[in-house]
Amino acid sequence: MQTNNLSKSYLIKTLGCKANFSDSQALESELQKRGWIPAYDDSHADLCIVNSCTVTNEADKQSRGVAKRVAKKNPKTAVVFTGCGAEVDPSSYKSAPGIHYVMGNQNKPELIETIIQKLEQRTALPTQAEILGSVTDYVDIKSRHPIDREWPMPIGMNPDQWLESGNTARTRVFLKIQEGCNSFCTYCIIPYGRGPNRSLRPRIIVDQINNLVKAGVREVVLTGTNIGDYGTDWSENGTLMLDELIKQILDHTSLERLRVSSLDPTEITDPLMELMESNSRFCPHFHVSLQSPHSKVLKLMKRKYDETQARDCLTKLSKLKPKAGGQVFVGMDLITGFPGEGETEFQETYDWLKTQYWNRLHVFPYSERVGTPATKLTYSVPKHIRSERAKILMELSLNRLQGFYHETLRSQPKLEDILAEGNSGYTPHYLKVMFDREIPSNELVSARPYEVIIDRASGDVSFLARTIS
Repeated sequence: MQTNNLSKSYLIKTLGCKANFSDSQALESELQKRGWIPAYDDSHADLCIVNSCTVTNEADKQSRGVAKRVAKKNPKTAVVFTGCGAEVDPSSYKSAPGIHYVMGNQNKPELIETIIQKLEQRTALPTQAEILGSVTDYVDIKSRHPIDREWPMPIGMNPDQWLESGNTARTRVFLKIQEGCNSFCTYCIIPYGRGPNRSLRPRIIVDQINNLVKAGVREVVLTGTNIGDYGTDWSENGTLMLDELIKQILDHTSLERLRVSSLDPTEITDPLMELMESNSRFCPHFHVSLQSPHSKVLKLMKRKYDETQARDCLTKLSKLKPKAGGQVFVGMDLITGFPGEGETEFQETYDWLKTQYWNRLHVFPYSERVGTPATKLTYSVPKHIRSERAKILMELSLNRLQGFYHETLRSQPKLEDILAEGNSGYTPHYLKVMFDREIPSNELVSARPYEVIIDRASGDVSFLARTIS
């Protein structure tokens, strides 16, 4: 592990949310700045960073599995375990197979510097994982953030590195504008992994986007742990400031495409929709963090809205007339089989979804997470029923999504402003297009769709299209 022997190749394995992807892009940027290069496969890396997810027991298991597989392919790879799993329960990874270093979200900003120093000082990897930084286990989880932890602001960006070969941010950047969450939904442990809400000021974000545009970035996705909390930590009366931020981005940058990540139904405000109707650079695409439309289940989840508010949001979105044209594309997250969701509640959910405006569902069978209040709720739904309900909703989603693609195929002989990612790309409405030839990444192209392709296993739908020179 001495400095002179390092070939400086890395892997970054990212699990979970877009906030993790944003962190990974920043970590990758810092590595490249220091002369490290992407490894061409899992067997030829000096360093692997596993940016973990621990939102459920299954997610935690998957994160551990990634680290184990990388180490098995190359025992000489130094495996660093970070992310929410490392923050919430670091000691549980000390003896986990394949993990050499554990470093939580608190210390992510200095992760690269710390790990490089470790590798330069060592001649061999530790036989048991070392816990680095200030992270400690949560002994007693309560519905509050601990006062003895210092949480960093969102990791800054290094725009000079975005378009280097192999960088995962070649086509779009996940720009973290906010970190942490104050909601404490009963099924979620993430507030303990990310801390309380803290937001970057609009001026900082506008400056970052202007620098990214200079570096060649064409699309930015605003993301965070819970961007619906944006600005409530410093605004007057704790009011939501996302619409004001987006207005400033559109007014003071030349960014070609702007998206926002998941929002609760009550966070998709009238001013936000008005901005989409007045500016074509604000992509006509919302992802609604719904989880359930049933008021009883929402109350058990400790969500901050009910069925009426969810319906009102989707009704408004159905009438939205985006400046970019067409209708707004609406994706939604849903959990099936949450404790207390009986057959009646599920049937009412299914019937409700059939009558509302949306384009795609992202469906997850409820999965327990140790330490969350939901595990103590009564009326647990058997796992096989959770999965059966998920399959029913995924089938509903696939039918709705392919219908939307077929209708688009009939009504739009030409698709414009597709942001290319090699042999595929996405329209402003977030419709996936597969090209008839390889296109350089980060180019905006037009194409004529001629077929709709359906992947039943993943629930994905895409166009086959011929590019227009």
